[in-house]
Amino acid sequence: MATDRPSKHTPGDPKAQDPSIPVRIERLVFQGDGLGRLPDGRVVFIPQSAAGDLLEVRLLPGRGDFVRGEAVAVLEASPLRTQPACRYFGTCGGCQWQHLTREGQVTWKEEILRELLVRVGKLSAVPIDPPLVPLPPWGYRARAQLKLSSDSDPRRGSDRRGPKGSPPDSGHGPASALRIGFYQRESHRVVDVEECPLLHPTLNALLRSLRGMRTPMLSQLFPGLREVWMAVGAGTGQAIVALFARVRERAALRLLFHRLRESVPNIQGVVLLEGDPRHQPRFVDRHGQGTILERVGEHRFRVDATAFFQVSSLAAEALTSLVTGAAALTGAERVLDLYCGVGTFAIPLARQASAVVGIEAHPAASADAIHNVRENGVGNVRIIHAQVEQFLPDLVKEPWDLVVLDPPRQGASRSVLDALGKLGAPRIVYVSCDPSTLARDLGLLAQMGYACVRLQPVDLFPQTFHLEAVALLERQPTNGR
Repeated sequence: MATDRPSKHTPGDPKAQDPSIPVRIERLVFQGDGLGRLPDGRVVFIPQSAAGDLLEVRLLPGRGDFVRGEAVAVLEASPLRTQPACRYFGTCGGCQWQHLTREGQVTWKEEILRELLVRVGKLSAVPIDPPLVPLPPWGYRARAQLKLSSDSDPRRGSDRRGPKGSPPDSGHGPASALRIGFYQRESHRVVDVEECPLLHPTLNALLRSLRGMRTPMLSQLFPGLREVWMAVGAGTGQAIVALFARVRERAALRLLFHRLRESVPNIQGVVLLEGDPRHQPRFVDRHGQGTILERVGEHRFRVDATAFFQVSSLAAEALTSLVTGAAALTGAERVLDLYCGVGTFAIPLARQASAVVGIEAHPAASADAIHNVRENGVGNVRIIHAQVEQFLPDLVKEPWDLVVLDPPRQGASRSVLDALGKLGAPRIVYVSCDPSTLARDLGLLAQMGYACVRLQPVDLFPQTFHLEAVALLERQPTNGR
């Protein structure tokens, strides 16, 4: 078989001549690596590999009972392998599984979920439905968070080369002063990308417009720019851009807005933010609107530039259908919606319930939820702006028929799970974007008397290891009840 070289090494690279060893990949694991074993029995993890591959592997410095390695050649290719569609794959850290067929990705996402339920959650009999695949494999992302670095940035070790080894700055022109793209895996090195095949066409148009700005360039307008968020309402076409820059650069917002509108006429606004992008950034200023509209089924949602929303309205529609189906409401129930965001689940649930209470900590998201409740004409919903951990204990003495929760990637905190155990609702619908924390939380809820009676995997992130899932839990009767 002809040798395929997935490694970043080029011929003549002395690292490629390091001692290597053949390794058979047994399985894929959470976060996307392949797992193999060395002759001495140690486990080795290898990125960009496929179950069944026989690889020539160069070992990297290890620790404990396992080591990491990188493939320098494919000796025998797994039938799950395919040709990656993106020239940045292998350098950019945004995707992990472009080298796998679509069927292979879905199969291994389900297998990893099963393994985590047993290993992390200590659950061996959870009924898992066949994975749903509601999104196309490309062009599905309606949200993106671009990273930036410049020649003067301390993170200057950015990689401007594609994985084919093209020379730096080839064909990129004046953008050499400012690199726009995504982090390389396990680093803060920015991989400069001209377009991303996962992005909605409108987001790629915005990316090209940002990169192509002249007189002045983006780096001249916003010398302190660190990160750019982009979103498009896949159901409405409205777009918005948010920038993490310095407060004194707010005067440039108007010019940027009009430049971007030349390529994306439906852009609603440009927003300036400050603070940590990962922890509730603060609004500084905007030109135009600070929100866009999303359409999910029969409902419309206002979404702030900083508020969480699903990867697209199509993804939100798929999850909403699963949540309302699992809820199986008759019209008489009281529903508690934790981490309710902009009301994506609360509003459709309210049309089938007696009353819904939503709790959301993010100030912009909770304000959007209140607005969306009013605009969608549902009068039986109350939105509470509070931390779930702080407010949930106050509700444990009230009667609740159903709890819906869609926590962040780190899952629900132990205090939230303890409060759910005390609250004792007959049913819980848990929406998860992380199989490992889902397995942990389902295991803890099992100790509190809840059984997961149905688990539906949903692949909302093709070309990556990420997996969404919707779990239905029912409280089991105890002795004396």
